[in-house]
Amino acid sequence: TGTYILAIPYRSNPPAVTDLLGGQIDVMFTDMATGLPQVKAGKLRALGVTPRQRSALAPDVPTIEEAGVKGYEATYWFAAYAPAGTPAPVVAKLNELLHKAAHSSAQAAFYQPTGTETYLNTPEEQRKFQAVESQKWGRIIKAAGIEPE
Repeated sequence: TGTYILAIPYRSNPPAVTDLLGGQIDVMFTDMATGLPQVKAGKLRALGVTPRQRSALAPDVPTIEEAGVKGYEATYWFAAYAPAGTPAPVVAKLNELLHKAAHSSAQAAFYQPTGTETYLNTPEEQRKFQAVESQKWGRIIKAAGIEPE
């Protein structure tokens, strides 16, 4: 959109929320676990969620794309890795066990309150996903003129 937002580094999200509530900053991106309680208490207004789909925890909050920023998507993700050269049967077994754990009731109880939604890839799907993410963020970094420090 060409909008310039000054990034202010904080050690963690709670102090930034405190500054947002106090009017020292105008806007911030934060995780659901930090921001949603303030939204539900009527202290903050959620402008949008960053994935392509709305959150089950805040279904009335539009995506950033629905709010008017065409093509916007930003998510955080984690992946499990094994050393290069790990035998394919071992990788397959690890992937099977990770899928089983990710679909457990304990996992749901742990992640659901934080707004974290689990999606799982095969190792090949993850390689492709990472390649796409690297290209996407590489373009964004270049367009923003960000230099490595």
